[in-house]
Amino acid sequence: MQMTRGMEGFLEVVEVFALRLRCRTSALRANGLEGTLDGLTKPVRPERSGAQLRDEPLASTGSFRWLLAIVIAASAFAPAHAAEQWRPQKPVELIAGVAAGAALDISARTIQKIFQEKRRIGQPINVVNRPGSGSAVAWAYLNMHPGDGHYLSLTSSSLVTNAITGANPLTYTDVTPIAQLAREYIVFVVRADSPLKTGRDLLDVLKKDPNAVSFGLATSLGNPNHIAVAHVARAAGLDVRKVKVAVFNASPQAMAAVLGGHLDVMVSSLSTPIPHLESGKLRTIAVAAPARLPGAYASAPTWKELGVNAVSLFWRGVIGPKGMSPAQVAFWESELAWLVGTDEWKKYLADNLQVSDFQNARDAAKFLQSEYAEYKAVLTDLGLAK
Repeated sequence: MQMTRGMEGFLEVVEVFALRLRCRTSALRANGLEGTLDGLTKPVRPERSGAQLRDEPLASTGSFRWLLAIVIAASAFAPAHAAEQWRPQKPVELIAGVAAGAALDISARTIQKIFQEKRRIGQPINVVNRPGSGSAVAWAYLNMHPGDGHYLSLTSSSLVTNAITGANPLTYTDVTPIAQLAREYIVFVVRADSPLKTGRDLLDVLKKDPNAVSFGLATSLGNPNHIAVAHVARAAGLDVRKVKVAVFNASPQAMAAVLGGHLDVMVSSLSTPIPHLESGKLRTIAVAAPARLPGAYASAPTWKELGVNAVSLFWRGVIGPKGMSPAQVAFWESELAWLVGTDEWKKYLADNLQVSDFQNARDAAKFLQSEYAEYKAVLTDLGLAK
């Protein structure tokens, strides 16, 4: 076992104390006070230098026993203190359950960049993409390393919705919550030349022919993107299960299908379509937010403005595999608390219209529990729960 800095420092103090005790024992011997506690507490001047006294045996049995007790205490303390500390001892994998370029992947790579540029962790951090089944593939891979703090994963709402919809049984109770980081709302976008000019147009077309409009989203049915579609379908008097929806492993794939004219509407988190909105290739018809948003979405109406009660959002968090130790959780919780305070992270959130929502491990566990209950009620009401 390697000694921590705290343990080394403690033992250095013991060594210094031993040297001083030898000095005082020498003086006590000369004054006839050898072995007495009172004598040990009196300040005395050593007769020899520290270098000379370091090589002498302790002169007093009482003194020796006292020092031995301190050393034993230090020995007992040191391993316990070391056991409480944990730091990565090998490269860390940060797993994203989406394809490269998706919003969750960008979050992961931003975290990677900040930690590595600031040299916080002392080990490389590698982003690993494991797309499929609403990130269930990624989380199954994560749990192949139980109790190993060198494996982390970004989360989305699919962590709680997958089990509710029957997409995958793995849920928040099967992993170790570490922190919640941020949240972002949902947007509906179309090609710039689409005949759907507004969200109202979309509602009118759906009412006439549910099969006339196709939606593209990632990464699973029943997630916040799909819930937003379900609210719109309900406003049009439709069962969402009758609406044409194509599911992709990442939002950029859905966006490519819309840009290529293969799908009519992409539903995604805010950050993904921004470059194409700014270039004029895509256009926003509505946002599923409680109020109008800034930046690229400043002119876009909310669904609530159009009379549809559709507010839906994604949240981002970090989890570890099942069976992580308290020391491992505490290390990553502390590092992520530092991360969200950096200027780089704040800029990332602002650029991608995300809202900071840091919660520590204990609060994150409570949050996931409450989200599960809330999503179960919503998905049951929409007919999407199994």
